[in-house]
Amino acid sequence: MKQLNDHQLFVVALLGLLAALATVVNNMFSPAMPVLSQVLGCEISEVQLCLTASMGGLALGQVVVGPLSDYFGRRRPLLWSMVLFLVSTLCIMLIPGMGLKWMIFLRLLQGLGAGGGVVISRSIATDMSSGNRLLKMLALINVINGIMPIVTPLLGGYLTTQFGYEGTFGGMLVVGVVLAVGCLYLGETLSVAQRSHSSIKSTMALFGRVLSNREFLYTILHQGGALAVLFGNIAATPFIVQHYGYGPERIGLLLGMNGIFTALGAGFAPALGDAIKGIRITAAGLVPLSLILCVLLWMDMGLWPYEVLVCLMLVFVGVTLTSSSSHAMECARNEAGTASALLGAVGFIVGGVVAPLMGLGNLLHSTAVCYVCAALVAALCLVGIRRKQ
Repeated sequence: MKQLNDHQLFVVALLGLLAALATVVNNMFSPAMPVLSQVLGCEISEVQLCLTASMGGLALGQVVVGPLSDYFGRRRPLLWSMVLFLVSTLCIMLIPGMGLKWMIFLRLLQGLGAGGGVVISRSIATDMSSGNRLLKMLALINVINGIMPIVTPLLGGYLTTQFGYEGTFGGMLVVGVVLAVGCLYLGETLSVAQRSHSSIKSTMALFGRVLSNREFLYTILHQGGALAVLFGNIAATPFIVQHYGYGPERIGLLLGMNGIFTALGAGFAPALGDAIKGIRITAAGLVPLSLILCVLLWMDMGLWPYEVLVCLMLVFVGVTLTSSSSHAMECARNEAGTASALLGAVGFIVGGVVAPLMGLGNLLHSTAVCYVCAALVAALCLVGIRRKQ
């Protein structure tokens, strides 16, 4: 990629931070979950529903906003999404004595707003580039995105320790305000001529056309399996750390360490030179590592062996976040907004399902089974992804 000018650097940085809104919503919240469980008097699986709600919102937000961005352009839906994110986050901070049901509802709205930022960030990148240039641009976005899982859990752990769970949402609000201001300076990247000129109903029907693309479908399902590892880790690690006697700051430290390895994988993917190769390498790595991790968890062999295996798995997850995103967007370039929506939604739907499963029964055993199932899904989807000619 040629050297970027100041405007292009601003756009890439902003897109990377918008893509990281999912991390802000989930990873910054994760260290607060054990505290929230105590404040609300909830079981582990119940408080994990707050994580499920945000993931469901992230998925739904992308499904709705992606096609709308093909119809209205990128800028207006992006600004609407940021307003929803800010309002819902502010409500969580300002409503005292909130019960679990209200928390779940507002987390759903928060996810809806963040989902718009995530889906439009990929669509704008696709508007601006193609081919190997798109792969490299997505890699830069994912590296920026990968920094946030390092910073946000550490910040979330610190804010939770100092101010309770409300402090965590104060941090989210600050991030949202900064991004909203940045979006005001972001120009439109989808010209009127390139937009969908059918009715909104017909635009939403683009989902059927995109999903009929077999290779695209298997690619997003592969990424969904890999993301189940990532989101499962976010859901399970706080309670595994608590199981071994540590508090919110240690939770933030370990989740931040996980983010480093995810970012390393995302940044390394372009060096493979081929998105399909990255997908295949990921599948080959996740399955054996998940089986070893399953044995370690089942035998309750301690926190650090768990953490080492998780970090290795997340390197492969990072590789496929770049590789499978690039390949999926190339498979459905003519419906980039809709394709981006489906790409993001599948991962969060899977993550939303996995989160409460991690807390069922014996925490270590349920976590072990979920990791293995996620890795197998990612590997089995290779059957529908052809080797690049």
